Amino acid sequence: MNHRTAIVLVAAVLLSAPLRAEVHYYLVETIAEQAPQAHGRAEARELERIYADMARQSGVEAKLVYSTDPDINAFATEVGSEKIVVVQAGLLSMMDGDRDAVAAVLGHELAHHKADHIRAGRRKQEGVRVLGTILGAVVGAKVGRHGGELAGAAAGAAVGVGAGLVALKFNRDQEMEADRLSVGWMIAAGYNPDGMLRLQRRLGELEGHSKAAILSTHPASAKRYDAAQKQIARLAPAPDLLARPVAPLVDSEALATAQAQLTSARREHLAAALQPQGGTVDAAALAAVDHVSLDTYARLESEFSFSSGKSRAQLLSRNHLTEAQYRRIEVAYLERIVQNPALAQHYEAAYFRAAQGRYAAYGRDLADSLDRRQELTLEPPYPVETAARLSAAMEKHRIKDTDAAAKSAAERDVLQAYGLSYNDFVICDHWWSRKVHIAHLLGDDQIVLAYYREFSVARGDEPRAQADDANVRIGANVHAGENVHVGGKALAPDRDAPAH
Repeated sequence: MNHRTAIVLVAAVLLSAPLRAEVHYYLVETIAEQAPQAHGRAEARELERIYADMARQSGVEAKLVYSTDPDINAFATEVGSEKIVVVQAGLLSMMDGDRDAVAAVLGHELAHHKADHIRAGRRKQEGVRVLGTILGAVVGAKVGRHGGELAGAAAGAAVGVGAGLVALKFNRDQEMEADRLSVGWMIAAGYNPDGMLRLQRRLGELEGHSKAAILSTHPASAKRYDAAQKQIARLAPAPDLLARPVAPLVDSEALATAQAQLTSARREHLAAALQPQGGTVDAAALAAVDHVSLDTYARLESEFSFSSGKSRAQLLSRNHLTEAQYRRIEVAYLERIVQNPALAQHYEAAYFRAAQGRYAAYGRDLADSLDRRQELTLEPPYPVETAARLSAAMEKHRIKDTDAAAKSAAERDVLQAYGLSYNDFVICDHWWSRKVHIAHLLGDDQIVLAYYREFSVARGDEPRAQADDANVRIGANVHAGENVHVGGKALAPDRDAPAH
């Protein structure tokens, strides 16, 4: 199966896949390294930093796990001998604007481990299961494309595979002990302990107005607030610590750092994925034929396409070539390209770098993407739906490069309505083909789906039919130059092959 078939099958599956609201669990370290959105990475990295500070003060070794549950809660639990602290998406949303309050939450859950409340609670409430879901064998693989900004996060090491996560209720004394320990660790770690008071105040506001899970496992009370306030006064933290203003969990600097890391990781991933098949191009493959380099040959082919063959003789003469010489050169390069897919990509880049006409910039953008194995940089020449419709319509013409009459007919019947020449279409169609292929590699299936839907409708297919590889224009089924096919199909000097 080549990449074009794979993209179509992925699109068909996604079209029929229902939205899921399942709750899943991720090691926070996995999110920090692999979340596909900058805010997700930044939030996870800041959670890691705060958690490391509080864990260092507590002396507790426990895994920090993120839950996609939108309910407001956090809890400490154990799976076998592994200590775990779980923080839920709903709680982070509520406390996102208060970094110190997040520290208070994490410290509180670590304190339940430190004071051995987990085992004591289990002896009293053995088998109580609040969440009803399982920590997956591969953390990060189960959110799917509809899971928001963590969608597509790659796999990380799992904790307690196959074990249920159990959240226990603690008594008032245990809750107050956890608060007390957390406040002390917050001050020692350099967090404003007033974050604990703000947390307690917020929980108090929720009480009576919300069914948040945290209220069933961490009952709020005025006594907890008063006890925390008295402890802060007793510990007498430095005035500058108490004067520190409320700060968000993710500030602009953290977000910018995460974005830079994400951009770098994205480029590295894409460069590896776009590595041409067949390895590198050696000097022998690039050796000139009759003093004509591969780049010159590609440039001539591009110029022939732009001129629609009208000045072929003049172009050859300008390059001191006869038609017979050029045919020998063409056959020689075609034979090399058939044997070396990497050479085919080199040719394709050179061909589009020499593009002329109104969309020449898109040819150069495509050439840069091929040469540097990077994303395209220009905004699309027209919408993805238009690209799919045009590709499907032009496929019906099955134009040969040497058939000037067929090109003129296609321009009249299809392209004129869009203000495009045949040369314009070739450039833009291959630019869009590359765009869709890269979107698939990066997990942006919305572009793939949009192209696939419109292409199927324009070609008259059933919306979810599995189109056969020979007829589907999704991916890099690229034609560049006279009778040279670069992309999904094997290259061959086939004089009767369709042009796209």
